[in-house]
Amino acid sequence: MDVYELLLYLAIILLVGYLFGKLAELIKFPEVTGYIFAGILIGPSVLNVVNYDVVLNFTVITNIVLGIIAYQIGTELWIPKLKKSGRQIMIITAVQALFTAALVYTGVMLIDGRMWLALSLSSIAVATAPVPIMVIIKKLRAKGVVTNTVLPIVGLDDIFGVIIFGLFSSIAISLLEGHALSIDIAIIKPLKEVGLSILVGITFGLLLAIASKYGIALLPKKDRYIAYLAISLSFILVSICIAHQYHLSMILIPMIVGMTFTNFIGKESFLIQSAALNNFSGPLIILFFTITGTELSLNVLLHAGIITIFYIIFRVIGKLGGAYLGGVIAKSPRVIRNNTGLCLLPQGGVAIGMIVAIYAMFPTKEGQIVQTIVLAGILIFELFGPVIMKWTLERVGESRESIE
Repeated sequence: MDVYELLLYLAIILLVGYLFGKLAELIKFPEVTGYIFAGILIGPSVLNVVNYDVVLNFTVITNIVLGIIAYQIGTELWIPKLKKSGRQIMIITAVQALFTAALVYTGVMLIDGRMWLALSLSSIAVATAPVPIMVIIKKLRAKGVVTNTVLPIVGLDDIFGVIIFGLFSSIAISLLEGHALSIDIAIIKPLKEVGLSILVGITFGLLLAIASKYGIALLPKKDRYIAYLAISLSFILVSICIAHQYHLSMILIPMIVGMTFTNFIGKESFLIQSAALNNFSGPLIILFFTITGTELSLNVLLHAGIITIFYIIFRVIGKLGGAYLGGVIAKSPRVIRNNTGLCLLPQGGVAIGMIVAIYAMFPTKEGQIVQTIVLAGILIFELFGPVIMKWTLERVGESRESIE
C-alpha cells in the first residue's frame, strides 16, 4: 500500500478517535473507551472505512506506543518508594497471576475438558494491558495507595505473564503434537527471554542516565525539554527494535530502561523528561486505541461460543479474587485488597501478542479457536475495563480531576 494513502487513513483514525474520545468524556466514560469504540465503528466489522489490509500496516505504531507507555511505567518505579511496599507488591502480583491462571484452567477443564485449550486460555488470561491503565492514571492525575500499588503490579505482571505463557503454551503444543515436553522450551526459553530483556533494559537505562548527567543536565533549562524527548524516544525506539529482532519483551525492555533511568536522576530532570514524553505521546495514544478498535471484530462475538463467556467470568474472578487474596497474605490495607483487582481488568496489546504467537505455533484449527475466544474477551475487557478502573479510582478518592 502506498505510504501516502496510509497517511490519509491515519488522519481519519486520529480525527475520528479524538472526536469520540471527547464524546465519551461528555457522558462520563474514559476517553480510551471512546477511542476504541471509534475504531470498531470505522473498522472492518462495521463501516469498513479502514479495512483489514490497512489495519495490518499499523503494527509498528501500536508497538511504539506500547514501548512509550512501558517506559513511562518504568519511570514511576522509584526504588526508595518501592522499598516501602515492595514485599506487598510482589505478593499481590504473584498471587493474582497464579490465581487467575489456576482458576481459568480449572474452569475451562470442567466446562470443555480439552487440556490444551485450558492451558492456552489460562496463560493468556494473566496478561494485563498497561497502556489503558497508565493513560487513565495520568488523565485523572490519580495519586494514592491503590494507584501506587497498581502501577508496579502492571509492570511486574509482564514478567509473570511471559513465564506462565511460555510454560503453558509449550505443554499445550506437546499435547497437540503428541511430543514429549521439552524443559528447554517450557522453562529455560521464557526465563531467558525475561533475563535478556531485563539485562538490555538495565544497559540502556544506564546509558540514558549517563547521557542525562553528563550531557543533558548541563544544557540551559529551556533546551533540556527537547533533548530529553529526543534521546528518551531514541532509546525507546531502539529497545523496541531489539525486542522485535531478537524475540524479547516489547514491554519489559523499555520499562526496565525507564526504571533504571529514573533511579539515577534528580527530581527536576524527571519532571522535565516526563512532561516532554506526555505532551508528545498524546496523539499517538489516540492512534493506538483507535487502531486497536479497528482490530476488534464484532463478528468474533457471534462465533466465540459459550466458552468465551466463562473465560471472561473466570478471568474477572481470578483478577479480583487473586488481588484480594494477595492483599490478605501481604496484610495490605482494606482499600488495596478491595480495589486493586478492579484496576487490573483491561487486556490488549500483550494478550494480542500472545495469541499471534499461539496462532503461529498451533495447528490452524486449534489456533483459530484460541484466537476467537481471546479476541472476544479482549473486546469486552478493552471496552469496559477502563470504565471500571476510572470508576474505582474516583470512588476511592484518588482522582484529583474529580476532586477539582
